[in-house]
Amino acid sequence: MEKVGLLSTLMVQDRLIRLNIQMLEGILKEIKADVEEISILAEACLSEEEYKIYKEVVLKIEADLLAKISEVIEHIHDIYEVFNFDITFLSTLPKELGREIERLNVLNSINSKLELIIAILEEILLIAEESPRMSAILTPFRVYEEVLKQSIEFNKRLNDLSFQKIG
Repeated sequence: MEKVGLLSTLMVQDRLIRLNIQMLEGILKEIKADVEEISILAEACLSEEEYKIYKEVVLKIEADLLAKISEVIEHIHDIYEVFNFDITFLSTLPKELGREIERLNVLNSINSKLELIIAILEEILLIAEESPRMSAILTPFRVYEEVLKQSIEFNKRLNDLSFQKIG
């Protein structure tokens, strides 16, 4: 792997990791705010039976979704630490650094974690389909699902860009 291509790959991988961390931290913050705001709407707009189901959804959001997003953020931070250590440690050995970048497989690691979050969102949205009002109230979660799906595709394109430079 030539040095210019390796440098380009390093820069793209670095941005891929950092952008995903920032995106997930933003989503985590927004979901926490949404739960508070949507709870007010749910109390005012939903029937008593729908509100009970909504409270179960909130428990799932707090117990599963927020926990998984936090876990994924921590996982990506760990990847970033290893990535930075490898760059520092192997910077004088371009061939080894190139192999280590491939071994880390940042793209698949991040995208597989994003897919886990999407699966939880899909479960939440499936519950919401029981009622048009509930579905409307939980619209922000469809937005987050789409953002994550688009992020997976963006990560793939960004990764392809990085490896086209060295190929």
